[in-house]
Amino acid sequence: MSPRRTVYGFSLIEVVVALALFAMASVVLTSTFVNALLAREHGQSNDIRNADIRAVRMQLLLEPNIEDAEDGDRYETFENGTANWEASIEPTNVVDLFQVQLRIDFSEPQEGSDATHMETLYLLRPTWSESDERSQLLQDKKDDLQDSRDFDRF
Repeated sequence: MSPRRTVYGFSLIEVVVALALFAMASVVLTSTFVNALLAREHGQSNDIRNADIRAVRMQLLLEPNIEDAEDGDRYETFENGTANWEASIEPTNVVDLFQVQLRIDFSEPQEGSDATHMETLYLLRPTWSESDERSQLLQDKKDDLQDSRDFDRF
């Protein structure tokens, strides 16, 4: 009888299965890495746009009178070209609180961004609030409060 030979190693099927598993794992890891890079890039572009919006918002807040604030202005941004902005300002029932509709039009928006940005702000005592309006509103609120109370009960 001939001695039995022991073969050490992998069969062809085992090698093919191992290569297929390695290929699938590398595809998943590569796509995850690419998605992470794209998300990082998108986050940076959003940060740049938000910085430009904050700068325009600051221009609104620095306006000393309400007519100029409503008319708006132009502001040269870092990444989005020229920003033309305007605001619609309405006083609320709360003393010194204003509702502001801010509209910003960018001349050269970043890729994937809208050319127009709109937001609603509620501003407490902005630079354009006037003390005579404040005293009149306070007096009106005081009168309303006294009218709503029933002092004849006592």
